[in-house]
Amino acid sequence: MEVRAGKQRIYNLFQWVWQAVKITLIGIFIFSSIYAATHIKLSSYFPIKKVQVFGVNRVQQEEVQALVLPLVKHGFFAVNVDTIRDRLVQLPWIATTFVRRAWPDQIEITLIEKVPVASWNEQSLLSEAGVLFTPKQDTYPPNLAAFVGPDGKQIDMLQNFYEMNRILSPLHARISYLELSPFSTWKLTLTNGITLQMGHKDVLTRLGHFVRVYPKIIGSREGDVEYIDLRYSNGVAVRWKNKDVEK
Repeated sequence: MEVRAGKQRIYNLFQWVWQAVKITLIGIFIFSSIYAATHIKLSSYFPIKKVQVFGVNRVQQEEVQALVLPLVKHGFFAVNVDTIRDRLVQLPWIATTFVRRAWPDQIEITLIEKVPVASWNEQSLLSEAGVLFTPKQDTYPPNLAAFVGPDGKQIDMLQNFYEMNRILSPLHARISYLELSPFSTWKLTLTNGITLQMGHKDVLTRLGHFVRVYPKIIGSREGDVEYIDLRYSNGVAVRWKNKDVEK
């Protein structure tokens, strides 16, 4: 009798659990149906009528609109701003973006674009944050410095670029071309057309020395200079375009 009673209790427990599961499943189904119906109704009552985009410069507004519009067609309450943000930052020019809903029928998007400092190996752009990105070439800004260097060295080159330009500031010239060879030797060309061979040792110290002696050895004759070699420990060598130019 005890065995039979034990089995009956197990059976009754099983029945109770099964009833609870059925009630739970029915509740979930009813809730989901109500939510779906409400969601569809709200979407039809509150459609998105306007998408505003701010901060567009290099990115084409039509490109942003084409990317965003399919994501806002389900109405104000169904818009997932995180999804829109994730899609936008995949555009090459976009550094970050802010997306918000504006009641009752608008989406506002603010774009922060990357700021390019230089071209990289004639294939990509290098941002001021040291990020390489590859947008369409017809969106490249003019007059960027050109960097040529080994892969993975863009941060080192960017840091030296900033420091070298600081040292060069008394000459009112900046770097237009910066090259780092696989052997860690530096070469740069200034906006006044002068090319400097820097070597691989004490490049910033040698550049500072060059700036100090520049008025005496170059002065106003930068147009006559072919290149300047700073790889000497106790001086510089100037190669003139016209060999008859007096040194």
